[in-house]
Amino acid sequence: MDNKKRNEKILQLTCELLDKMNFEVEKAFVEDMVDEENQVLVGITVNNPALLIGFKGRNLVAVQLVLGLIIRTQVDENIRILLDVNNYRNEQKDRLKGMVTNLIEKVIQTGKPVSLANMSSYERRLCHMVVAENDQVMSESEGEGEERHVVIKLKV
Repeated sequence: MDNKKRNEKILQLTCELLDKMNFEVEKAFVEDMVDEENQVLVGITVNNPALLIGFKGRNLVAVQLVLGLIIRTQVDENIRILLDVNNYRNEQKDRLKGMVTNLIEKVIQTGKPVSLANMSSYERRLCHMVVAENDQVMSESEGEGEERHVVIKLKV
């Protein structure tokens, strides 16, 4: 199956799942992620995004997981799905980048490491990418399961 047909199928499956969950999809698109192999961004706009996104994006992560499982069985391709509702992921990315940039400055000024709040793997990855752009600091993930978080510290 070529990418265009695959993406049409992904869009159809996404809309069907959300319809069964009683969400009205106003707009939807699917695009291959340029910098990530075998990853597809599914962007949707719905009438009640807060309910679909949930507290700290937990509902969104759960729906993304279920959607990914459905798509893998229907498309017969090992593909990762990134679901974005009403541009939540981009806004989240911008907030995280700003916060991490401020914390990097704090670490450089004080010389003391800073621990961030517990985060999903997606959020931790974004933090690590922002930290990697600065030669003076480094980051690492600590903790287990839902307690996993990022620590930013000076390079030795």
